[in-house]
This record gives sequence, structure tokens and C-alpha cells, in this order.
Amino acid sequence: MWWESLSSLQQVMFIIATVATALMIILIIMMLIGMDHGEAFDGDVGGDMDLHMDDTDVDSGDFDHDADVFNHESFFSIGGLKIVTIRGVLAFLSIGGWVVYLMAESSPIWLALLVGFICGSAAAVLLAYAMRAIFRLESSGNLDYGTAVGKIAIVYIRIPKSGSGQGKVMFTHQGKMVEVDAITKDSEDILTKKEVKIVGLENETTLIVKSTAKKE
Repeated sequence: MWWESLSSLQQVMFIIATVATALMIILIIMMLIGMDHGEAFDGDVGGDMDLHMDDTDVDSGDFDHDADVFNHESFFSIGGLKIVTIRGVLAFLSIGGWVVYLMAESSPIWLALLVGFICGSAAAVLLAYAMRAIFRLESSGNLDYGTAVGKIAIVYIRIPKSGSGQGKVMFTHQGKMVEVDAITKDSEDILTKKEVKIVGLENETTLIVKSTAKKE
């Protein structure tokens, strides 16, 4: 039989690649028909942190935050690029598994595994870039961040100094709490929970901020 003619490695890779591919197809279909919100939850984000902005107290537990378990929540990131997510792992197993399966019959096992690892990793990185672009479009929506200049925000993810990297800030904009990428020209990193002022735009979805802390 066909199955019995396969090596043990091919059988394992076929099962892994088939399951991963099937799950990827299901997730893609759900995303296309708008059911990917089932991956997220709309609810209170717990926490005791109060955000003080323009003399207005905003409790961080009072806003809805869509957390995409399959892509937004990353187990490992490089430069803000979320690579090791559930979607990324599925892409790695799917592409890498099929490559190993196809190569195992005519190539040394070590070479098949190496090429499979490289191809799977490339697939995960490309998917991460694609999903980041999609989420940026989603998050920007009809929001005009140009009107946010001058507002006060709270740092959600540390912002590296001198524009050397991106962090994230949270603030109320156009009637809802938003989480936006941000950079700073300050000479020191701006740490989480610190207050900043939005002074400009780096691009349509990235803000330029500066610390409001008084220097001694």
C-alpha cells in the first residue's frame, strides 16, 4: 500500500503537514468570512492601573481590547514582528512538513530536515509580515491620528530612545481607547506606564511622542 511504502519520517511529516495545513485553511476561511473574531475576546482587560490623561481618569479595565490569540499574542518577537504565534507555528509545520515529506525519499534525512526548517521558518516570517500589515490596516480604520497631536498618552510597551525602535502607547481617540505604535526622539527610553505627549506622526499609524516627565 502507498502508506506502507513511506518511510517513518515521511509518515510523521505527512501527518504533521496535513493537520497543520487543514488548520491553516480553516483559519483563513474564518478570517475571510469575518469569523476570526471568534479568536478574540471582547471584554474587560483586568488591571488596577489608572491612566491620568488631561485630568480625566481612565481605568484600563474599562475598555474593550480585541486580543487575537492566534496572531496578536506572540510567544516570541523580533523587532516587534510577531513570528512565533499559533498562525506562525502552523505555517512553519505546514510548509516545513511538506518540504521534508517530498525531499525525504530522494535526499539524506539531515538535508531534508535542514531545508524543511529553512522553508518553514521563511513561511512563518512572511506570514508575520503579512499579518502585521493586515492588523495595521484594521487598527487604523478611519482613525486620523493627525488630530491626536498634542494629546497625552500612556506608554503600554517601552519606547526605545532616539528613534531606535518602536513601542506602543494607549490613549482615548475619537471616542475609544486605542493602542498605537510610537517612537521617541528623546535621549532616554520611555518606560511602561509613563506619561507622554504626542508631538507628531512618523507615518499614518506610528506616532512621535516625548516624555512629559520633568528632568532634574
